Amino acid sequence: MNRFNKVALAIALSLSFGAHAGNADSGLRFQSSDLDLIPTTLVRSKAAVLPGVHQETAPIRMSWALPADSVISPQQPFLRESREYWTTASAASLDKGMLIHTTSLGAVVRLSPIGAAKQALLDPFAVEVRSQGQVFERGKAFANAANVAELNASGAAFPQGTVAFKLTPEVGSGAITIALPKAQQDYLVHVFEPDSSEVLTLTTDRLVALHGSKLRVIARLNEGETVDAIAGSITSPGGHQTELRFKRQPDGSYVADATHDGLSGVAAGLWEVHAFASGRAGAVQRDAKTAIASAAPRARLAGTGSSSVGRNGALSITLPTEVAASGRYELRGTLYGIDAKSGALRPAAVAHSAAVLSPGRQSLNLVYDAATMKAAGVQAPFEVRDLTLLDQSAQSVIELRNAGVKL
Repeated sequence: MNRFNKVALAIALSLSFGAHAGNADSGLRFQSSDLDLIPTTLVRSKAAVLPGVHQETAPIRMSWALPADSVISPQQPFLRESREYWTTASAASLDKGMLIHTTSLGAVVRLSPIGAAKQALLDPFAVEVRSQGQVFERGKAFANAANVAELNASGAAFPQGTVAFKLTPEVGSGAITIALPKAQQDYLVHVFEPDSSEVLTLTTDRLVALHGSKLRVIARLNEGETVDAIAGSITSPGGHQTELRFKRQPDGSYVADATHDGLSGVAAGLWEVHAFASGRAGAVQRDAKTAIASAAPRARLAGTGSSSVGRNGALSITLPTEVAASGRYELRGTLYGIDAKSGALRPAAVAHSAAVLSPGRQSLNLVYDAATMKAAGVQAPFEVRDLTLLDQSAQSVIELRNAGVKL
């Protein structure tokens, strides 16, 4: 190659590289996804640092390459399947016999005293079962049974006076009467049918309930069977309860929409989502419970961002951040690029960045350093997915952009 051609090639490479290296692309815009968590309102009060948690103050950035065969799937909200239900029984109703409804053989029944137990060690054989015109006394209806001492010996913790038993196939299914002659107090009755085909499912449309944002709760009986009645609630760790009102949807599900109040009854722990339904004139009874994390967003990603590639090959993404309350915030993102060998888009690297931010317009940067980019083995065009903003003080996710941005 002559000198003129070498110079021309050098200029061409320089121009090609310069289109990315050292120049910021300010046209980054978020892509949307159904599972995105996007704050609609911000909380201006500072998050209380959890007891015993060290609060780092120095800015931190890190990145690392992923194996070339990595497969990353978006996290889905947990789906609870229920073959059980709870009901309460007064002492009077237990004394004369109360009805429970089962849909399969071998139901497991548990009776737990409501309030302080008046009988610390209740004998399960004191429970009488009536079914199909027969009276089963002294444990003849039980495949097995246990008092509270035997239950607690398994490692679980049950209230004093609790008893549990599994019904034999001879008892059958359907309407069954449970009696506790001379019952001294009210009981919580739990009926679990491990072999039943009648299933109530319960889930949410979000991984995290954000304060001030909509949360959708979805329940379904079997493949979309109509229920006679359905209701539910969301309860905070501190005891604050929000009632859920379900509406039937064309696909057979029942949906309740609620605006999440993440500040009432706030305490450490998950929030409980509860739904209870009955169908077929009471023949099918089901309760389903699941849990969801709650977050009070004090910052959010705002506006368009920018990206740049350094002369050494490091990739930097800057995202404007609106901060309502000072705190330490963390940004995470997974870099996708075109595999140099296969030509397919794949996850290639992860970057984290954390810093203490004061109220106002701030920014957070994700930096995939030169060593990470070299080891990643991918080339442009790039995407950064699973963009996650965390409030480290509250140890909570406050924003999630699954599809992220295209560079």
